[in-house]
Amino acid sequence: MKFFSAATCRALFKEGATSRGAKSRVRGQMARDKSVRYHNRVARKYDAIYDDDYWRFHDDITWHVIKPHLPRDMSARVVDLGCGTGKWGLKLLKSGFHTTFLDHAPAMIGQVREKLDELGKTSKTETVVGDIVSMPELPDSTFALTLAMGDPLSICSDPERATREMFRLCAPNGIVIATADNLYAAMDHYLDRKSIDELGKFVRTRRTRWLTSDREEQFELTMFTPASLRKMFEKVGFEVLNVGGKPILPVRQHRELLADAETYRALLEIEKSLTNDESAAARASHLQIVARRRAEHS
Repeated sequence: MKFFSAATCRALFKEGATSRGAKSRVRGQMARDKSVRYHNRVARKYDAIYDDDYWRFHDDITWHVIKPHLPRDMSARVVDLGCGTGKWGLKLLKSGFHTTFLDHAPAMIGQVREKLDELGKTSKTETVVGDIVSMPELPDSTFALTLAMGDPLSICSDPERATREMFRLCAPNGIVIATADNLYAAMDHYLDRKSIDELGKFVRTRRTRWLTSDREEQFELTMFTPASLRKMFEKVGFEVLNVGGKPILPVRQHRELLADAETYRALLEIEKSLTNDESAAARASHLQIVARRRAEHS
């Protein structure tokens, strides 16, 4: 995968890349550069960042949604897009499936390869450095299950194009489960800062930036509502089975409750009961969509 520096991108503009398409491609590449820079930097500590009771709760809800959609055919191929350090792809691999891992950050894929070597599980895997917006390395109509967890749809430069790529990769009747950042949940940030003008712009554009102190790592994020996420998947040809949210309960503000095992289990059962209520997704931190490529589209 080829990466351009910010200086190279500026030079491309100076050399006459003035058409809307050319400018859009350069802006997209600059955004990818920043995202790759951030994710390369945090790759070795990434697992530790998400190692606490809240994220364990978050992961339990995620697996509750994924598990019913595991292929019945153990020879089926599956793929983890925007895999990070491989959390979900490794669960698929341990479940017995031939698994492909793809991430745009080479350091993240490096972490995946280290884990695969430690497990001695490299024979039924592929690891790819690539961008979900364009994945020529991956074949058409191949994967029975496609995961895109950790909000790569929000992080990438062109979510609709990425969704079209997911459709292309899906086998007939293949399932995609993907997450995205929830616009409604992000509005509080602007109100807390009393930034009304910025809030208005955010609601209009659905775009914001990753909050990090290094400007070279402040990549853009696209936010979705449950309705806009559904609409994007339906537009490219998917049958949407569910749009949910996680977590719907505000446990992030009440982490102390998760320390007690009995309370944790009780909250988890309540959360599971809300998973299929699309109206409840609006109050969740993250949106999660389950969609199918119908066989007639093969």
